[in-house]
Formats: sequence, C-alpha cells, structure tokens
Amino acid sequence: MITLKNQPTTSSLIPLLIVSIMLTMFTGYSLSWAQVPEEEMFKEFSLLAEVIAIIQTEHLDKPEAEKLFYAAIKGMLATLDPYSEFLDPESKKSFQENTRGTFGGLGMYIGVRDNKLTVISPMEDTPAYNAGVQAGDYISEINGESTVGILVGDAVQKLRGEPGTQVTITIIREGEEEPIRLTITRDIITIQTVKSHILNNDIGYIRITGFMEHTAADVDKAFDEIEQQQKDIKGIILDLRNNPGGLLTSAVDIASDFLAEGKLIVYTKGRQEDQKEEFFVPKGATHKPYPLIVLVDNGSASGSEIVAGAIKDYKRGLIIGTKTFGKASVQKVIPIGGNLGIDAAVKLTVAHYYTPNGTDINKIGIEPDVEYQPESSSERKMWWKLRRGDTLKKFLQKAGEDILIKLKAAQAPALSLRMRGDEKVGKDSEVVLSQYEDFVKELEKEQIFLSDELIKFAIAAETKDPKDEYEYDPRIQTAVKHLQAYDVFKSKF
Repeated sequence: MITLKNQPTTSSLIPLLIVSIMLTMFTGYSLSWAQVPEEEMFKEFSLLAEVIAIIQTEHLDKPEAEKLFYAAIKGMLATLDPYSEFLDPESKKSFQENTRGTFGGLGMYIGVRDNKLTVISPMEDTPAYNAGVQAGDYISEINGESTVGILVGDAVQKLRGEPGTQVTITIIREGEEEPIRLTITRDIITIQTVKSHILNNDIGYIRITGFMEHTAADVDKAFDEIEQQQKDIKGIILDLRNNPGGLLTSAVDIASDFLAEGKLIVYTKGRQEDQKEEFFVPKGATHKPYPLIVLVDNGSASGSEIVAGAIKDYKRGLIIGTKTFGKASVQKVIPIGGNLGIDAAVKLTVAHYYTPNGTDINKIGIEPDVEYQPESSSERKMWWKLRRGDTLKKFLQKAGEDILIKLKAAQAPALSLRMRGDEKVGKDSEVVLSQYEDFVKELEKEQIFLSDELIKFAIAAETKDPKDEYEYDPRIQTAVKHLQAYDVFKSKF
C-alpha cells in the first residue's frame, strides 16, 4: 500500500468555506439553533465539510460538489425512518407531479417496510396493475440491481421514465417459492382518483384510489350523480382498497362527508408543539346519512386509514376486508435552498396521526369489522394466469363481450321455466352454457382450477363494460349482500 504524507495545501481553507455556505443554507429555515449548542453544531458541520474537502482534493476522480452534498443530506435523512427523504430539484418536481395526478411510470405506490422496498399498492388500470403486481410484494431488484438499502426517492426515479420504455423488476411474494421477474412497459400515469356506479339499481358505489388535490370535489360530484340517477338509494359502498393515501386535507374532507358537524376526525402528535393538530368536521355531512360500508385491504394506507378509522370509531359504517397497511406517520414537505436559488425540499416525518379514540395504528393497521378471507397464493397465481393467457381472449372473441349478461340470464331460475315452453330461448341458453362449460374444461387442461365466482370475475376484468367488474367483484358483492340484509332487517323492525 502506498501512503502519501500530508502536504500543506490551500484546501485547509475549504472546510471553513463549506461550513459558512451550509450555515447560509439552513438559516433560510426558521429553526431555533438554540436547541443545538453552538460549539457542537460548528464541530459537526466542520467534520462533514472536512471530509468533503478531502474528497474534492484527494480522490482519484473529482466528484461534483453538488453530488456530494446531496448524498450527505440523503444519508442523514435515511437514518431517521423509511419516509423521510431529501427532494432534490428533480425529485421535488416528480413529487409534485405525483400529488397532481399525472406522470410517466409503472403506476404503483412504494415504501419501505421491514427494511425492504415494498409495494404499498398498485394503481388500477396501470402497467403495474395489469402486470399482476400486488400490495405487499417486495421489490428485490430493479433492472438487475439490488434494492437493499435503496431510498424510496431513488427507487421512484429508477422506476419512472419515458412512456414506451421498459423496466424489469424482480419481486418476492409471500407464498411463492421463486422470485417473480416482470418486464413492464412504462406509460403515462394519469390518476383518476374517483369512480362511481350504481349497483343493483339502488346501491351507490364510490371507489377512491388516492387522495389528491381534486379528490374531495370529485367525491361530491360522484354523490350528486348517484342521487340524480337514483332517488331511492339503499346505501353506499366506499371502496378504499389499494388506496395508499395522499394528502391529509383531502382525506379529512372526504371523512367529513359521512360524519356529523364538530366530530373529531383525526389528530396528529409530534415532538414540536405546532405538530399537534386536531381536525374536526367543519360543517357536517352534506349528503343523506345512508347506510355505509367501507372496503379495505392490506393496500389501504395513510389517508385511507384516517377515513376508515374515523368511520369505525364512531360506528358510522361497517368496515369489511382485511387488515390495513398500518402507515400513520405524517410527513411535512419543507422547502430548502431558496436563498441559494436551489428548488429543493426535505420530506420529514414530523408526527403520527391518531384515530378519534386515540389509536395509533402505525405498523399495526385497522382491523375490519367483517374480515374477508383473501384468496390463497395459488388462487391468485391461477387468476392472473387466466387473465394474461390467450384462452380467455379467445373465449371472449367467440362468446362475445356480453357473455356475462347471457350467462346470468341462462343460469337464472326463472329462465329455466321459460326454456321449457320456448324452444328458441332454450336453444340459445344451451349454447351459452355449453360455451362456458367448454371454456372451464380448457382452463382445467391448463391447470387453472378456480371457483365459478373467480372465473367470472376474471372475465369481468377483461370485458369492455366497466360495470361487469363492479358486479362480479367478490368483495363488492359481499358488501352488497350486507346492505341488502340491513335493508330487510330495518324493514322488519
């Protein structure tokens, strides 16, 4: 090993210069430096500055100073928690695009859980969702590079890119013996956070996929459309499955649609006094107090848990599904570098939020009132194999996009009586039933063994009519049955 003796250079002045610059950066933010002893603060800054100066003068490849500073800041924040991160100008732009609802990428929310890069939830109708990515998947590699120790912001940068380009991810899934490698084509991700529909002619269905700037207004619009289409609504299904959260204010606004004026929705508690906030319903529910069911799963996080938690604590509705993700940390985006012409920010975890009864569900989640047993790993695998295979596409081409309507009619008890006296109706129904039976036999040849319910749900996911997927989703149908049972019970007493 060759060791060079220290030589006196002008670089000895660089640490002092760097410290003065760093102090200039941070005095732009109203932080009370009295909390840190002046000597200790100068000592720590000097140590960091000295290392940077040595790298600048001694390292074989002279790196850019900006790159070193950014890496140092990222490293600091990475030691705190999985959600605190440095947003350099490029990352800050991506973050803002995300909350506004349009960007190029795969379409999934990610975070760090148990020190692993984890899918919180895929977004519906996006490349990730259509490729079969699931909530809870651990992303072990991105384009062949390990994700061990990766920061969430850096992972997002690797996953996003120009529409039409591809990225390969390797995922580890519970219940699967081997890693799953998926090559997915990026696309423009435009998040439509609210969808609505009327089920069974008398049940309003509202699906929220995220809490963005415009989401609360879109939910109000969905309510209005449902009430205009059907005056006699028996209940509302609020679907928060695979909803990773978003803006706290948006979640509070939506919870207000279902609760009485003055009710506490959520409160936050942190180290600083100004991080203790309470959020109340400002004016009360603006719509009729319909019977309410909320659907959740392990992809429901953050804002979804705020809404579900408040509804559960006040017994305003029934929570159906599986235990939620358990993310109750509050991040604050703090702009920095403005006085230096740098448009950067720090996203810092400053508090936890608590449900109205004081429950901190961070890393725990919300237990549903009615637990829906999720499909087994083998069932999920076969379901996605069915959706991605050619057999289903060929069946739809042969049987027609309206096959589910025809099947429903052919399998209805009332129709079997008509078939006896109407030769044409009977013949048409026999053809439909025969086509479906042949289709199921083909699936069995491919080692796809699923219930009739899951097969029809897969068909519904591929037809062009969005109503099919709502009407054949097993979870939604469970919610419908609960509302129907409640309506019958209410009419008897």
